[in-house]
Amino acid sequence: MGRRALLGVGGWLAAAVLTTIAVVWAVSLIGTDITGPAARPMTLEEVERALATASAVPSVGPPASAGPGSQALGFSYAEGSVTAACDAGRALLLSWTPAPGYGVDDVERGPAHTASVVFESDDRKTTVSLTCRSGTPVATVRSAVEHDED
Repeated sequence: MGRRALLGVGGWLAAAVLTTIAVVWAVSLIGTDITGPAARPMTLEEVERALATASAVPSVGPPASAGPGSQALGFSYAEGSVTAACDAGRALLLSWTPAPGYGVDDVERGPAHTASVVFESDDRKTTVSLTCRSGTPVATVRSAVEHDED
C-alpha cells in the first residue's frame, strides 16, 4: 500500500470519527425534543411535595338551596381537608381531600343531620363528622390507631 492510499484511508477514518462525534453531540443538544418530553415516574418524595403544595380545598360557595345566613366553611387537619355548608339546617359535605399518605374510606355527603368523611392511612383512621348549628357547619374529629392483625 502506498503512502497515498494510507493518507486516503486515514483521512476517511478521521472524517468518519469527526462526523460521528458531531452527530452524537448534536443529538445530545436536541435531547428529547425529537420525540417529545421524556416521561419518567415521580419518586415518592416528588409526589408528596407536589401534593403538599397543591391547593387542598377548592374555593366554593354555599349551595343554591341554602338560606341567606348559610356559609361554606373549610376545615383542615393533618389527615385531610373538608369544605361543608348547611342546607336547610342539614350538613352538606361540598369537598374532601385526603392528606399525603391518607385515602378516603367512606363518605356520607348529605344533606343530612350528620355528614361525614373517613380518612384512612396504614395505621390511622380519622372520621370528620359535620353538623349544623344556627346555619353554620361544625366539625367533630375522631381518630383511632389501627393495628395490623398479622
